[in-house]
Amino acid sequence: MFKLLFKNMKAKNWVSVIAIFLLTLGEVFFMMQIVSYISLLTGAVQNSRQNGVAEIWWYGLYMVICAIMMAAIEVIIRFVASAAASSTVTGIRQKMYERVNEFAISDFASFSTESLITRTTNDMQNVHLAWLTFLKTAFLAPVVMVWSVILLLQYANTSLTLVTAIWLVLLVVVVVILLMMLTPKYKIIQKLTDALNVASRENLTGVRVVRAFNAETYQENKFEKVNAAFTKVQIFAGRVLSFFTPFVMMVMTGLSLSILWASAFVLNGMDMEAAAQSFSATNAFVMLASQIIMSFVLMVTLIVIWPRASVSAKRIHEVITHEVSVLDPTDPVSFKEAGTIEFKNVGFAYPGSDKEAVSDISFKVKKGETIAFIGATGSGKTTIINMIPRMADCTRGEVLVDGVNVKNVLQKDLRDRIGYAPQRGFLF
Repeated sequence: MFKLLFKNMKAKNWVSVIAIFLLTLGEVFFMMQIVSYISLLTGAVQNSRQNGVAEIWWYGLYMVICAIMMAAIEVIIRFVASAAASSTVTGIRQKMYERVNEFAISDFASFSTESLITRTTNDMQNVHLAWLTFLKTAFLAPVVMVWSVILLLQYANTSLTLVTAIWLVLLVVVVVILLMMLTPKYKIIQKLTDALNVASRENLTGVRVVRAFNAETYQENKFEKVNAAFTKVQIFAGRVLSFFTPFVMMVMTGLSLSILWASAFVLNGMDMEAAAQSFSATNAFVMLASQIIMSFVLMVTLIVIWPRASVSAKRIHEVITHEVSVLDPTDPVSFKEAGTIEFKNVGFAYPGSDKEAVSDISFKVKKGETIAFIGATGSGKTTIINMIPRMADCTRGEVLVDGVNVKNVLQKDLRDRIGYAPQRGFLF
């Protein structure tokens, strides 16, 4: 995932990432100011009879200002993160499309048309969502957690620390179990998405054949089978994820209640003044512990999204890094003749096949002459024609156009000399 993203990030995207990190530090500063002033505000409320309410108003006003600053910074972070994520993914999508345009016919044997469509749309969207979530939370969660732990040490005691640790361990265990259940399912979901596209495209592009053979029911059953499998996996993933949010709320509520319960034993037997100070520290501890849990939840949200995005990123990376089988020569030559085509002992075998589709083809056509290939379906007529404009390269022998081996000239120059009428009409 990171390999795909970092290799395709522009300079302005890196500037955006640095800006998000610096803005996050500012947001966390104001957040921790609010947490720190809660204990001060509690003490001011307790002493309001002696000192009046002016101090309460000042503390409250400062906290409101901090909250406004946090909101403003969060809006800026989301704006910058959205722009950076969209820009990065746009570049990857363009690069992937350009690579597919470079594919020879034989390269499409590695990727079906339906799979390429899925990788360009659904997989790309998964990567975009994960990268956007990362930019918005990856800096915030660790910084908040570290800062909260540092401040927590000021108020911590053995019982409160133990209670917090127990709930955190429980949360970590559940998250690990969820990830172990979800990650394999996400791989299946992407494969089934390909299968859905295959079934849909086959039915739409072959609608005349389907109706001619009265095969509507067959096609419906075929699609229904894939759709049911896809739905089943989606429901499973949704049910697993639906457990997460209520569980997190339970952990946060349970943590707060456990801290208050443990503090009750500490407060019992204290005089009023000492109890008031201890209660103020307890409030601050609850707030900081909740911040730690929320930070962990933000990280988990990213972790839950990441497995599916990683599967998608791998599928996209396979296309971008695929070695194209038909390449331009490093030292192209010029054409020697005009209007000649010659095959010299040409053989062609499709990738993965140990048998040639056509063998020992030799002929020469001069300017003004006409040649026709006649044979049964699958005998290799189209294969021979495809080797002339290098839609596929021969695996044996030589194909010459205008006296030059087609592998020794630029593809653009070669195709500029060829008029090609495909079997199926297609207009730009």
